[in-house]
Amino acid sequence: MATTAQHPDPLACSSPRAVLIDALAYIGDNPNSTTAENFTSDMKHIQVSICTEYPPAPSRLFVHCPNLGTDVFFENPHIICTADGFLLLRIQICGPAVTYPRDKGDYFIYRPGCPSLQLIPKPPLFHDDQVGLLPRGELFTIAALSLSIEGFTLHLFHSESGIWTVFNKVPVVTVEKQFPIKLPRNPVRLNEHIATTVITLGGKNGTMGWVDLWSGILLCDVLTVSPTLRDVPLPLPQSFVKRGKRIDGCPKPFRGIAVVQGCVKLVELDIYGERLPMHDPETGHINFRIDDWELIQYTKSSAEVACEDWKLEHTVKASSIGIDQAMHRQFLKYGLLDETPEGRKLQNLNTCQPALSLDDTGAIYLLTKTKFMQRKAWVLAVDIMGNKVQALSEFGIDRSLGLSVAYCPSMISCYIKSRATPESDA
Repeated sequence: MATTAQHPDPLACSSPRAVLIDALAYIGDNPNSTTAENFTSDMKHIQVSICTEYPPAPSRLFVHCPNLGTDVFFENPHIICTADGFLLLRIQICGPAVTYPRDKGDYFIYRPGCPSLQLIPKPPLFHDDQVGLLPRGELFTIAALSLSIEGFTLHLFHSESGIWTVFNKVPVVTVEKQFPIKLPRNPVRLNEHIATTVITLGGKNGTMGWVDLWSGILLCDVLTVSPTLRDVPLPLPQSFVKRGKRIDGCPKPFRGIAVVQGCVKLVELDIYGERLPMHDPETGHINFRIDDWELIQYTKSSAEVACEDWKLEHTVKASSIGIDQAMHRQFLKYGLLDETPEGRKLQNLNTCQPALSLDDTGAIYLLTKTKFMQRKAWVLAVDIMGNKVQALSEFGIDRSLGLSVAYCPSMISCYIKSRATPESDA
């Protein structure tokens, strides 16, 4: 069970220009100027608020059911995606006696700028990773691309119509799986497309991209009469290119992608180390020795280009990243570094989930722990172009165990008139 607008000028806002939102909402009452309310599909009263923080400190979404206990939530509400001033979240309310709910719950569009909370009609079944948002002024489109043995199916919800429409067997009109090096005989994972992230490019045709972070992007103009898919490959993982490391599992711990100021940017985390034979006595889980880790950033000015048009923008190893004195003291305070000659250094930290800041700071955010499956985590902001640590913040306890997604970058703070904090702190 779970545990406890308008479009203003971003330069005129006192809120941070970009934020890092905790992917799991908090359950509790936290009223402020962003609070919006509505009812679930079974008429439960719901209130939603956001408290923004300057990254890398996480911004928090709060969900509250007045007159009901926290045990009515099957799990913490999930932030599915955000785009501009819109946020899509999923809430499951089913009561403490339910061991497994019949459906995935209700979907809501939350807008904190001029607070509103809109219940979305029950959608077709799809995975959270397959859903994206396309803002269109005061309107919006929710788009989900699912895959079955019959091919790709596109599900669209346009806010002005208020209904879901479905396009079956959406054709892939371009196939660009041409990689710059010789691949193994049967690189199955590179020939699959399992959407892990959705990006929004916009434009008059409403271009969106369903990203398999291992292999490529399926672009789709969702506002056209007969949508089709265009396949654009991603650069191959450096761990595969340099060391022949097998490509499998979820790519989110190692890669992130975003549209930043009109450019598509891809960041990769390459970890040097090995899994140790014994479980860690503190966590009771598998253990790793981390010798170093490296950040690799690619960029391209347009998504409508081939694999070779990705530009390798910068690379930096953790062992070469600078930490100033004030930041070093903070690392020591949290017990992340050890000053002894053989002690833990920045390059020995267990890092994952690289995420790109959506503003002009050039920061890359990393979830950081001293051990895999450690209960407590921090978020590290690295200036990859300047080869230095920008900031460090506590993330929380038990907010991100294992490889579960911890946060999502967002520009939603630009659409809030003033910094959103609890009323008691205002």
